[in-house]
Amino acid sequence: MTSMNANQTRDSGRRAFVLAVLLGALATLAGCGGGSTQLASGGIVGTGDARLLSSGIITATAPGSIVVTGQTVSISTAAITVNGAAASAADLRVGMVVALDGRVNADGTATATAVSYSAEIIGVIDGVDATARTFTLLGQRVRTDGLTVFEGGTFEALLGQKVEVSGLRSGPADLYASWIRVSAEAPPAIVPVEVVGTVSSLDTTARRFAVGTQAVDYAGMAPASVPGGLANGASVRVTGSVPVAGGTVTATAIAIVPAPLPGQNAQRVELEGFVSDFVDLGSFRVNGQPVDARSATFEDGSASSLANGVRVEVEGRLENGVVIATQVEFEEVATAELDGTVQGVDVPGSAFTVGGDRIGVVASTQFEDRSAAPEPGFSLAKLRVGDRVTVKVAQGPAGWTAQRVERRATDAPAPGGATVKVAGTVTAFVSVADFTVAGQRVNASGASFDDGRASDLAVGVRVEAEGTLAAGILVATKVEVSVPEPSPGTGSTTISGTISGFVSRSSFLVAGQAVDASSATFENGSAPDLANGRSVEVAGNLTGGVLRATRVTFAPVQTGDVLEIEGAIQSYTSVASFQVSGRTVDATAASFSDGTATDLAVGRRVKVKGPLVAGVLKATRVEFEDAPEAEEVELKGTISAFVSVSSFAVASRTIDASGAKFEDGQASDLANGRSVEVKGLLQGAVVKAKEIKFR
Repeated sequence: MTSMNANQTRDSGRRAFVLAVLLGALATLAGCGGGSTQLASGGIVGTGDARLLSSGIITATAPGSIVVTGQTVSISTAAITVNGAAASAADLRVGMVVALDGRVNADGTATATAVSYSAEIIGVIDGVDATARTFTLLGQRVRTDGLTVFEGGTFEALLGQKVEVSGLRSGPADLYASWIRVSAEAPPAIVPVEVVGTVSSLDTTARRFAVGTQAVDYAGMAPASVPGGLANGASVRVTGSVPVAGGTVTATAIAIVPAPLPGQNAQRVELEGFVSDFVDLGSFRVNGQPVDARSATFEDGSASSLANGVRVEVEGRLENGVVIATQVEFEEVATAELDGTVQGVDVPGSAFTVGGDRIGVVASTQFEDRSAAPEPGFSLAKLRVGDRVTVKVAQGPAGWTAQRVERRATDAPAPGGATVKVAGTVTAFVSVADFTVAGQRVNASGASFDDGRASDLAVGVRVEAEGTLAAGILVATKVEVSVPEPSPGTGSTTISGTISGFVSRSSFLVAGQAVDASSATFENGSAPDLANGRSVEVAGNLTGGVLRATRVTFAPVQTGDVLEIEGAIQSYTSVASFQVSGRTVDATAASFSDGTATDLAVGRRVKVKGPLVAGVLKATRVEFEDAPEAEEVELKGTISAFVSVSSFAVASRTIDASGAKFEDGQASDLANGRSVEVKGLLQGAVVKAKEIKFR
């Protein structure tokens, strides 16, 4: 009985949201004795502190405080628990969903007396949908996005791993993951698990039920330990164990999850989450909490935009357990990712600049420091010019708004682009482990060589090196060697490098060589583009120690500002000039996926990625997202719900393998519990498998 009560207590706290928060400028705060809150025609009456109950995602941490639902809360004197055990502030992470109990002080600050965190799911992942970036475990479908915080692993290596998941629910067996911890240890034969979900298929005689598609057996529990509210449709937390290969959960504790907000009144409530159980404007739920929005105003959307699965923020008051909304704000979806160097920080204006774009910061912006020397309490106030950051942003009427700011090591590769290439003439050579190409130091001691050998490396030799950056050095995995450039005085000479010592068109240096380009033709640029720091290839004749250029070719501007934009094409002039999410795009050098350049048109939905050059996104890749109905998918997981070769499930997807090619097995080997990899086309709700590999 003790275990059940502990679960109920922490669930009640976790599901509670703000009951009393700062109103306007909060010149005066008042509350009732004993920390309770009452309604009065004149607002909160009396003097003193107002009780604060809050639940939401931690978006920032600092020594002695956290930010939850946009409110900075002091936790220096709070009792902190993590999964029911005593913990400290150091155990709280950005991305965790926490509950806190405390007060809003008379000066407008907030202080917590208790902070608790409880996982939504703890178990072993049995299916991964790489296309949709979802996974399954314990009968639950878990969604991830660019704001999901991973600790100890990455999405790409989740299958078969034991994880702990925190997040927000958008359906009975559907969870948006805000934080995922991947265990470094291999799962044991019998895995301790915990899962929150909705009861179905309850059999009180056999003492079994289901949570999502996960079977639960509670026959071993004492009758007195089973909550009286156990019934189909009830929301429960199940604690127990399951074999690592999957199967039925043997329950050791079951707790009824109460409504998010207690059945009492509150002057002000702030609630964020996903809409569910939508009937009409006066009857729907957000994170399971009843909401009435008939008197609400709407921001970044309209009343007609409300629907199941839509993420919103609701403000209002609590009356008899129902949130009477005064405002509903539709949360903006991240439409771009910007990776680059901070050019300016405006703390009073709540903004900073990257790649020439001013990016606003709001109370819900997540901050995390993943640099070489992480700084406690990383926030806008600790952001510095020159910092390397990756920013998830949303495009709104006022411009870019940061949803997540991650400070990274200066030499960290761009997200999704770990491979770096550099091409040019070797300008300095110490050894195969230390030479310079186009201003980039290279270590090729472990590289493979094409069209040459390591012994061919020398000053003047043209190479292309590919690898990853580490401590500012390109650690090459592959080097292509070209024929050495002609020596001075033997005819035409070509050099590559960075312009320095620029005086005029007729007087500058490239890789230390004096150049006169007064009679040159220009490619990928023009004479006004000549400037210190620009990378060029210069061809011409050496005369009196000066290279008289006949041709100057500009290399693409090297920049750390990599932008990824997603959205519909807003205007289209040509492949070299169209707009997505307010950004001008040039896709003349791009590769295309699920379409071609001729498919570009107003209204087509695309994902565009590439560097920023003078404010224009020079696309290296364009992916059509409204491409044909048949979408390529790749799934990994165990087979369930097997009926026939044309009807079974993997990672919650229905599979038809009647036309598939099989590897390491055959169609007759298909059976529940078999581990497979599936590649195929998504047609409607069914994956038509092209390849199935038994694992």
